[in-house]
Amino acid sequence: MKGFKVILNGLLLLTMAVGTMSCQGLIDAVLGNDDVPVSTDVPSAKKMLLEVMGERYEVALPASEPLNLRTLTNEFDITVKVLNASDFSSVTIGGKPLAGGVCTLRAPEVLNASTYIDVNYATGSQQGSIKLRTYPKQLFTLGSTGEGVIPGDFYLSFIFQPLIMKVDNQGRLLYYRFEPTEANGTFQELGFWDFKKHVFSGKTYYSYHAPDPAFKDRAFTGYVPGMRILMDEHYVPVDTIHALASSDGYLPAGSPLDGHDFYFFSPTHWIASASYVEREVNGVKRAVGYLQEVDGGKVVFDWWSTDHPEMLDWAEAMTTFDTSYDYVHFNSVDVMPDGNWLLSFRAISTIAKVSHADGAILWALHGEAGSLYEGFSGQHYARFHQKSDGNYITVFDNGNARQPGLTRTLRLKVQEDANSISVSSKENLIEGSPSYFTQACGALLDFGNQGFVVGWGWSTETGNCNRLVSEYAPDGSLRFELHHLLNNPMSVNPSYRCVKCE
Repeated sequence: MKGFKVILNGLLLLTMAVGTMSCQGLIDAVLGNDDVPVSTDVPSAKKMLLEVMGERYEVALPASEPLNLRTLTNEFDITVKVLNASDFSSVTIGGKPLAGGVCTLRAPEVLNASTYIDVNYATGSQQGSIKLRTYPKQLFTLGSTGEGVIPGDFYLSFIFQPLIMKVDNQGRLLYYRFEPTEANGTFQELGFWDFKKHVFSGKTYYSYHAPDPAFKDRAFTGYVPGMRILMDEHYVPVDTIHALASSDGYLPAGSPLDGHDFYFFSPTHWIASASYVEREVNGVKRAVGYLQEVDGGKVVFDWWSTDHPEMLDWAEAMTTFDTSYDYVHFNSVDVMPDGNWLLSFRAISTIAKVSHADGAILWALHGEAGSLYEGFSGQHYARFHQKSDGNYITVFDNGNARQPGLTRTLRLKVQEDANSISVSSKENLIEGSPSYFTQACGALLDFGNQGFVVGWGWSTETGNCNRLVSEYAPDGSLRFELHHLLNNPMSVNPSYRCVKCE
């Protein structure tokens, strides 16, 4: 009898909780009778909370439009989570059921706006589906010709699009990240810049420059104040880097970085630019050049253009660019074999070697004014190469001081002394190819006997402005080209920098 009283007490409590089930049904349920159906009805859900590659989305139900994902890759299996899985009686993603609210699946072979990942769900009284676009609808379509040969992939970033892409030698999109704001589709949008791969101790990292909304009011043409995002091999952010306080105390810690370049030694050691800081130069407020080397959380070396009065003289001799405010416009840094820095300054068409010991300018190559005139103008991406037959500097020569159509990819053979340099030969690597004028941005990467790669930057030639990146054989013949399909100089799709990383 004592056991029966326990059952009755349980029935009473269950009756209070359920109310509508019959007494016999309660007894059957408590005693575990197998032939009695148990209700699995779940109230209709109003939304689904998804997480894809660490990014969260809230989808109102029923979903009337496909969902644009912010990031996706097809290089490895991806994890999709339904954070409110308990609101549904069943969910399948890509045909696979959830396990503990999680589904791991292989992303589609092709990432494009018409390829979807299907999410099907049910509750007791509701069934429906959500389509996840594998490539955002509002982005341009990529096109390609030929096939790359140099080992590695192409890394693309864009001036006015918060977008980075990784593309293989066949033109297949491997990875993207796209985070539009309300200004998307306009020239007011601040893009992601300088996406590239790094390897340290056998481990892969990626990084790119992203705008920091806290400093949006400081932006001007050619400057996106922001932060460097460092990611691991699965594109998961592992560090967000801002400037540290400068050695002289003028620049406070937490200041925005500039996105023109970033030199990676290790995850704790790098060179970053915080250029375009406003500072007085000869009694006038100007945007100045500033770089800092950080190692182990400390500034171990930094450099200001304001310490070099000769740079103002070079700026005042210029006629191509307005140097009244942005008077040097730093855009690239390379570390030379002797540890000194090779810096490029667009506004003064100058490439300079800077001493890592004391910051002195050891020598300078000038494109438009100065003692060493080499004819380049508004150049980008100066890089030093030590080869068996001598030393070289490569540079993407925009050619702003010349008539449009004369952008060049230059390889300069140089001879150095302690405080001087001379150029013994100069070669345009794609001499004779169809002309192309890039007014800003761009990159040239020399892979020696494997060939070279050109990232085309921002062209404004009507009907001839949609190149993104090209790979050439050593003799200058075109192997591979990637482009977008909007051949319109007023589109917001020009690249900032497209490079190849092995």
